[in-house]
Amino acid sequence: MQVIAIGGPGGTHRGVGRAERTLGDVVEAVARLSADDVVLATRDDAARRVARSARLVLGPERLGVLHVEAPVTAWAVMLAGLASPGLTASSARVVADEVLSRTSTRVLLSSVAALHRPTPTFRQHAGSYLPRTAFVVDPGRGSEPGSVRRFRGNLGVPDGGALLVAARSARPVVPDEAGDLLPREPDTELTGAEAGWSARRWLEVSTIAGSLETAVASALARSYLWGACDTCGRAVAQSCIFCDIAERRARAETRAGAQTGPQTETQGVIS
Repeated sequence: MQVIAIGGPGGTHRGVGRAERTLGDVVEAVARLSADDVVLATRDDAARRVARSARLVLGPERLGVLHVEAPVTAWAVMLAGLASPGLTASSARVVADEVLSRTSTRVLLSSVAALHRPTPTFRQHAGSYLPRTAFVVDPGRGSEPGSVRRFRGNLGVPDGGALLVAARSARPVVPDEAGDLLPREPDTELTGAEAGWSARRWLEVSTIAGSLETAVASALARSYLWGACDTCGRAVAQSCIFCDIAERRARAETRAGAQTGPQTETQGVIS
């Protein structure tokens, strides 16, 4: 399996290719690779549209699209997991999910006035207009709401992770004399990262609990539960990244949940 990060910043894993968000650049990046399955990794809608266009042009036989909405540093940790040797494209989704479930992200922002998720309090919103203020944001993941708190010298980055990735704005959020914000030097410093934080000064850091190897092994340990794609026949975990079709058991669970939900609600109304 080979991975191309569309719109990926500089400093991502050396085993991951990069391409700009243009169809021509993605097609050229795929053409430079050997005749193996290619996973086009995206984290924003513009990149996903380009990835799907490339699959239409080149065919779905060897091009899978893996779209994950995650902070850019967490995405870089995920890409490092996907670059692990010996992985197949069928495992890309479960490996990505497992790595991200073990990854913690903290963001230091000079202002949360325009932050929407997680939602700051009115006091934090008003405090953003005061000089020399900063806030620590835990963006959460999935249904987790995340949190916002006033920065008081501690960023709260977990220690002990095997991979620490950082990205930052040109200007620092706090003066250098504020002390060491990170538990150690980052293993990777992303350059030209489009983090998307609506603040002029920001610092984003992600780290994985334990090692990437452990996370990847944990994801692959459940491969005996995978089904098969009804269209291409590949091994599938939840849905096929080549055909965008959910695996049969996942579809059955979705239908069962849809049937159970309204029935439960109706019973509640009647009672």
